Amino acid sequence: MEKNIQVIGIDHGWSNMKTASHIFTTGVKEITTEPAFYDDVVELDGKYYKVGGKRLEVRDTKVENDNFYLLTLAAVAKELNRRAMRNADVLLSVVQSMRKYRCRKWRKKGRKAVDNAAGT
Repeated sequence: MEKNIQVIGIDHGWSNMKTASHIFTTGVKEITTEPAFYDDVVELDGKYYKVGGKRLEVRDTKVENDNFYLLTLAAVAKELNRRAMRNADVLLSVVQSMRKYRCRKWRKKGRKAVDNAAGT
């Protein structure tokens, strides 16, 4: 059986989520009842979340709650929908700004790795 691997690039910005074909605001709001319309809605563990809308406030990290996990699921769903796919093995390619790393040593090590990969 041949695997159907889909590479999906996602830029997890504080203001917007960006993929190759979609840009949407980093808003997440739990919906307390089952929605009448499922546009921009993510269902997870029996709960519904509206994505987009008012953007999230900037925090120290993007992993202190499930908001960016939900936004990632939404980004993947949007890309698969654009490709007319409902099921796929997904390889995520994500972007994280180097300036968000607090440790100078880590930034220096990261730059060195990028320079080495680029052959400079």
